[in-house]
Formats: sequence, structure tokens, C-alpha cells
Amino acid sequence: MASHGNGAHGARSRHLGDRRRGPLSRRAQSLHRGREHHGDLRRCEPHLDDPGRRALHRRGDDPEARVKRVALAAQRDLLALVLDTLVPASGEFPSAGAVALDHVLAVAATSLELESRLARTLQAVEEAARVDGTGDFARRGVDDRESILRRVEQSHPELFEVLVRHTYDGYYGHPTVIARLGLEPGPLHPRGHQVETAALPDLARVSARGPIYRQT
Repeated sequence: MASHGNGAHGARSRHLGDRRRGPLSRRAQSLHRGREHHGDLRRCEPHLDDPGRRALHRRGDDPEARVKRVALAAQRDLLALVLDTLVPASGEFPSAGAVALDHVLAVAATSLELESRLARTLQAVEEAARVDGTGDFARRGVDDRESILRRVEQSHPELFEVLVRHTYDGYYGHPTVIARLGLEPGPLHPRGHQVETAALPDLARVSARGPIYRQT
């Protein structure tokens, strides 16, 4: 993927929709997004088992979710290709398939509904790849794979967003990627990330002026 020119640092000039390809933020826009600060990517997983959610977020014990369950691990190779297409390797940055795959599989294993959603997303990818009779997703080139994912994003936006969210959680939470971004692996607190000091503005004139409001 790196040879194709698309970088995990987001330096590639070509765009998909309104986003640059490369390691990206997980906020839903189109196929690829611009990178966010890593601290914003450590959010909670969606509450897929929350009984108070609308029908879209069915509980893990929902009979329909149980019936639709597919062993996502059996589609490991396809999932890795999809992740590599979302975030290809570039320079010192690894691909998402190399560092986020195990995370996505592990998270899916904790929820029947989440596993079902991800499996349905992969099914949509395979169906989109075969629609023109050219072949399955694994046999396509990089540009074709990106085009296929773009179509799936448009036809199944909610499913696609779940895939992207967990891909980016696993990618930006991996120590290798954190180090490449110049941050230190580990929790943000209590030490926090290193912030460069900046010169403070001269407030002498403001202090000398005194208060400008009416005292009561």
C-alpha cells in the first residue's frame, strides 16, 4: 500500500470525497478523514448493549442479533484488507491491518450485535466487489478497493461508521502509532502529554489601566 503513495501521515495529495487518505480521525465524513489529536480518540465504545437505546442499538441478548451472529474471525483476511484500505502503510506508519486488526476482532468478540454489524459490513463489501463481475475484494487493486469502500459507505453509512470508529480506536491506540505521532504510550493522565511552552503576551498596559467595569 505504501508504494501506491498513500501515507498514514496523511501526506498524499489525492482525495476521496472531501477527505485526504491516510491515518485519520474517526468522525464520520467520507471514506478517509484528517488526523485528530490522539487524546480525542480515546472515547468510550458505543453502548451497543444499552437497553435504553433506540432499535438500531439492539442489546446483545436480542434474538435477532443472536441469529445473525457470524464468526468475524473467519473473515480475518478480508477484514485485514479492508483495514489496510482505510489506513494504508506509509513511511514509518504501519497499516491499520497490521496494528488494529486484533483490536477490532477483540472488541467484536465482546458483543453479539457489534460482531453482527461488522460481519454485515464485510458482506456488503464483498457484494459491492462482485456487482460488476470483476472479482472479489481481495483480487482488486488499491483504487478499486477504495471505490468499493466508498460505495459501501454511501449504501450502509451506519454500519460503515462502526467499522471506521473501531479501526481508528485500535490504530491510534497502538503504541507504535502513538510513538510515530511523537506522543508517549500510556494514559494521558496523570502526567499528560508534553506541551511546548509559549511566550505570554505583555499584560503590563492592561494591568496599569485598572478595571474598566463599574463597581457596585
